[in-house]
Amino acid sequence: MIHHDVVVIGGSLAGAACVRELARNGIDAIALERDRFPRPKVCGGFLSPGAVKALKYLGLVDELLRAGAVEVKSARVHSGGISVDLPFERSGLGISRGILDDIVARGAGIQQGCMVRQVKRDSVGFRVDEIACRVVIDASGKLGRFTRRKGTVEFGVQYSEPSPKSSVLDFGFFEGGYGGGVSVEGGRSNFCFLITKDALPQHLSRRECLVTGPIAYDRLPGQFIAIGDAAGMVDPFCGEGMRHALESGILAARVVAGGIRRGISYEAMKREYESRWERAWLLKRALGARLRRVRKHFAFGLKLAPAWLVNRMWD
Repeated sequence: MIHHDVVVIGGSLAGAACVRELARNGIDAIALERDRFPRPKVCGGFLSPGAVKALKYLGLVDELLRAGAVEVKSARVHSGGISVDLPFERSGLGISRGILDDIVARGAGIQQGCMVRQVKRDSVGFRVDEIACRVVIDASGKLGRFTRRKGTVEFGVQYSEPSPKSSVLDFGFFEGGYGGGVSVEGGRSNFCFLITKDALPQHLSRRECLVTGPIAYDRLPGQFIAIGDAAGMVDPFCGEGMRHALESGILAARVVAGGIRRGISYEAMKREYESRWERAWLLKRALGARLRRVRKHFAFGLKLAPAWLVNRMWD
């Protein structure tokens, strides 16, 4: 029997950030990831300034820039015939999800190509297949089996094309969804859209188009500490989905490390984490839900709002 203090199910952004922070806090942890990096994944490819801040904390930004990440200094938003240019107070980054996941996972205590089949509770903690541990953290993503979520009728589609490098994130709202493009490494732009099922056919004919869905935003009550998309998606608008993954992973690691040192129960750790997560992300989740309802008015709202206020979304 193998023993670890913590097992994280999933080693993408949330899981990798979590296991990195656990190690920083002196906790013996491992993440089990079913895929091998790099691997394709539907993603917008844009890291908001807030996501970049989390990656700076993890010490990974210089490595991302060496891999070709593109600085993104502003956004151009289109909706209902209105276009708004919005300069960022701090730069974001454009990078493909395959490269990003590979860099964040590298050297982070992640066992790749390892699918978790069973999690059982016992008298001292958990058994994750053949690993005994005190704490389990679910980072298995929006399609994971260990934390239930409520689905919607929206799907994510993503593809890339050769394109001149640009420092502008370009996106818009349209009938049936929203999305846009951003420059990434290798002289390409990454395009990603969140759309209704009826809008899928117009994208599926594109070469190498990836599709995921239906998207589930709201997590149902579960038995595990859940991070990233497993915790219920924050609307992926403007890179906040990746920021949410990174920050929730770091937060869960801090709570669990403190809980292990204090000798508190798993349930107490879970309550503390969920309380702190809700406080940190309540406003952004509410904003995301509002955006999904009134997308066609969003660019008009940006035109009226002070730039510093709008930048708070990404800060």
